[in-house]
Amino acid sequence: MTILKILNNNAVVCSGKDGSETIAMGRGLAFGQKNGNVLDESKIEKTFVLKTEETSSRFQKFIKDIPMEDVFLAEKIISNAKKLSSKTFDEGIYITLTDHLNCALERAQSGINVTNPLMSAIKSFYPEEFLMGEEAVKIIKEETGVELSKDEAAFFTMHFVTAELGESGTRFKDVLSFVQKTSGIVEQEFSKSIDHTSISWQRFITHLSFFAQRLLSGKEIESKPAPLYDSVSSSYPKALQIVEKITDFIKEKYNHSVNFDEKTYLVIHVNRLQEENGEV
Repeated sequence: MTILKILNNNAVVCSGKDGSETIAMGRGLAFGQKNGNVLDESKIEKTFVLKTEETSSRFQKFIKDIPMEDVFLAEKIISNAKKLSSKTFDEGIYITLTDHLNCALERAQSGINVTNPLMSAIKSFYPEEFLMGEEAVKIIKEETGVELSKDEAAFFTMHFVTAELGESGTRFKDVLSFVQKTSGIVEQEFSKSIDHTSISWQRFITHLSFFAQRLLSGKEIESKPAPLYDSVSSSYPKALQIVEKITDFIKEKYNHSVNFDEKTYLVIHVNRLQEENGEV
């Protein structure tokens, strides 16, 4: 592996064995080295191969001023999260989560406590990702001895959800606000409390999250009435009534007309919740 660029004493950009650009890190890895030298692979402790040139460039600039231990710890947290979920994360999480980790540790060392006013909603709407956030806090305690709060677990959760939606996507708080308000409309129409741990509810919340991402980023497109919509709307009139209230809210709040494809999916999700809750 040949050194292409030295980032600091502990990090270099080098050519991988397959010719790909690789970021290699290790204690004193680049000390006394220069571009063009063959890298001593025995000193490599961790490598990163980022697929997009933009993310790789940002990561290279970012890690110049971040302690190597924080980068390794963040990578361990992300790797653990990937084991807990089948979902994929945008590469940008290696930058955003590492940055947050670095700041969280600095705050803890200075005795500064932070609160997350969205924690209750985050835990309710994204239980799988919140578990990842709790695991992150657990790993940090095991590796550093620093004990962070559940508020910090919620902040880590936000990074996981944002990475699922896409690092270039809408801000997490906007998505969460959309999910809170639209799911609230559904809950108001039910005579009994909905089980927030049910598969149907979690699928509904996941759908709303990605719907919000498309809508708030302007990627929603209009579509013509489809046979499936006609069939679903006539088969599930009670669900359709609730979905119409959702679409009225979206039109008023976001000045957006929900297309027929999206209405179809919403009716199906709401009907499943109604059946599960004995509302039909």
